[in-house]
Amino acid sequence: MKHLIYSGLPTYKIRDDEAQDGAYVFGIIYQSIKERSFQLKHHLNLTRGVQVQQRIAGCEMLNNGELMIMSKNTFNAVFVDHEIYYNMTHFTYNSGKLLPEWDAMRREYLKTLFGNVLLPICIRTLKTILKREKNIVMRKTQVDKERGFWRAQGELPGVWFYPRHINLTLLRDGQPVAEQELTGGEVLPSGDGTYQLRKRLEVSTEELKKRHNYTCTASHLSLDNKLDVSWESGAERVHLSTLSALLVMLLVVILLGIFICVKRRRRSASQALEMNHSSDSAT
Repeated sequence: MKHLIYSGLPTYKIRDDEAQDGAYVFGIIYQSIKERSFQLKHHLNLTRGVQVQQRIAGCEMLNNGELMIMSKNTFNAVFVDHEIYYNMTHFTYNSGKLLPEWDAMRREYLKTLFGNVLLPICIRTLKTILKREKNIVMRKTQVDKERGFWRAQGELPGVWFYPRHINLTLLRDGQPVAEQELTGGEVLPSGDGTYQLRKRLEVSTEELKKRHNYTCTASHLSLDNKLDVSWESGAERVHLSTLSALLVMLLVVILLGIFICVKRRRRSASQALEMNHSSDSAT
């Protein structure tokens, strides 16, 4: 464990004390995972192949000041290994089903380690990062209403929003459309620190004729109220069809007028030519 890799938007440099705290914590995690992996391979008699021991660990600080730290483990991405939760008042330990439970002395040691060492370091780091990155972390980027939700028939993009969570629902005549009828729905990064979400609905010609009223409803922290965008199926198509018919009729009238003018000119020229020919004969 020689280097720390910062994941996110690196807008600042890691201080020496932060690097020391990180190296200390990751050293504990590394040794613990190494020991646990050895015990699992020995207990399950795994002597061949590649075995994977994974762990996710972190802490959180709620608005009411409550602190919590947790550690969750999996083995070979299938078996759920032991879990640890600590929130200053309760220490929860789940041994999993792979190895025997730890004894009372080991659990008391872990409670002390998590409560007096790992949690303070994690919360201190969390507060430091939050203070430095608050303009990014605490911002609220509104759902872009100028570009609209219906960029194409049956497509519901709610783009450029932050934080990540958004609730995007499609209603047909006031009733929610089943998720099985929709495609997409995965929240993706936009590349500028915000997120985007797209959902699509395939609408058949028969459905368009029924002229359903579709409404896209978006709920997001950046919106004081729900954002509703309505679209009536078939209305745009009827409008375009009417406009196209009028244009065709206008074009026919113009062509007919040109044809009549040309024919009249030719007839006048022919009559003038005959009159000139008659005059020459009489002379």
